[in-house]
Amino acid sequence: MVDRKHFEQVCVFAQQYDISFTRDEFEIIRENTQYMVLPPHSVLMEQGKLVKKLYFMNRGIARLFRIHDGIDHTLGIESTNYFLSTPLLLQNGQESTCALESLSEIELLVWDLSSVTILKEKIPRMTAMEMAIMDRLLSWLQDNQVTSRCMTAEERYYRLMEAQPKVIQTVPQKYIASLLGIHQDSLSRIRKGLGQRGQIR
Repeated sequence: MVDRKHFEQVCVFAQQYDISFTRDEFEIIRENTQYMVLPPHSVLMEQGKLVKKLYFMNRGIARLFRIHDGIDHTLGIESTNYFLSTPLLLQNGQESTCALESLSEIELLVWDLSSVTILKEKIPRMTAMEMAIMDRLLSWLQDNQVTSRCMTAEERYYRLMEAQPKVIQTVPQKYIASLLGIHQDSLSRIRKGLGQRGQIR
């Protein structure tokens, strides 16, 4: 059974939506959760294949990407405590339109379809948790859309630097450039400009 300490961050997420569980419910959750630590470049989800797992990231950095016409496009880089994938994709047996990999050692809570089904059957408020995950996903998608349309690459880089300094410090520049939709040479110029103004870390 997964140690209680590994649920601290996912409980913080639930509390943000005023979701709490009884002691008995928490024990059911523990019984139906896996805990994993995976090395860098572990594949968590494959493009064009069925989504088989739902993850919550306790620690590490993950990259969401899509291969299109042979080109690797980074869609998102996450270093915060966050759900990776969604219960909806898992339960509907849908193929993923993108892929997910770890860029560092990653610490995860993991649920497969059977465990998600059991949790929803035994704990009614899991429906509220599912809605919270979808709400956060929609907010992430909307934020990405707004920033990509309304902010320059330099503004988005500075925003990323402020929000996720760990990403700037450890993730290869090619992935950050891809996330911003620019070439690495352009990213180098942005970094140089910010450095000259004393804004880069």
